[in-house]
Amino acid sequence: MPFDFQPLVNFRLARGSHKQPNKDGGICVNEAAVIAAGFEYRAVKDVSCLPDCFSRPVADYAIYLNDLMLHKVRNEFLMPFVLRLPGTSDSPWIETKRAEFIVIETARRIVAAEYEEVWHKPAVAMKCRTVRSLQQVSSVMAKARTVLPLECAREMLLAGRRCLSRDHRIGPYCAAAAKAAARSFRNKLGPDADRKIWQIAINILEEAILLGRHDGIGDFMAAAQRLERAKAPSAPAVVWG
Repeated sequence: MPFDFQPLVNFRLARGSHKQPNKDGGICVNEAAVIAAGFEYRAVKDVSCLPDCFSRPVADYAIYLNDLMLHKVRNEFLMPFVLRLPGTSDSPWIETKRAEFIVIETARRIVAAEYEEVWHKPAVAMKCRTVRSLQQVSSVMAKARTVLPLECAREMLLAGRRCLSRDHRIGPYCAAAAKAAARSFRNKLGPDADRKIWQIAINILEEAILLGRHDGIGDFMAAAQRLERAKAPSAPAVVWG
């Protein structure tokens, strides 16, 4: 029997942390993933609130993508990760590798895309694409900003420095870089041009998951039913006398 995908499609994601779901869902991607995995609901203000089976750098990046994406694309791009985020926690070495991957690939793909496609700086974009290490992220982003001080490059300079200090909370910076690039694409190239940047960010998130354990949630129907049951009941209709 084919799966009924409708319950998951109808569950809406929203930015921020939440005390409880509303009648449409209205919670963030990690909060929805907690429900889908069968855990007791909790507001997720940061990754410390999550069950141990969630990869910290992956979940951190997802939290900030969720909060910084425009509402019109959040569900489309992030809803599949409700089933992907649980069961991703791995060894410290893998988690370090994931954090570094997210930083490096954001510089290589997202920052490079803005320099080349929006501001027509192909030489700078090419330098961004050659990045292979955190040290190179820091040096290349610093040099890129001397040519054109883009916000996305500034955020990645901060992300590189944080990751070099062994702090894996790189989500705010990498997601902010994506948001800055998406805004530039939208403002300069048209109202839907930002979709390209968000798709790149989602690809990076997916590839980071695949670097380590990625059990996910195998029982889609059970996950969908948990999400549907978690919705707050609709307010009763008002009857006017």
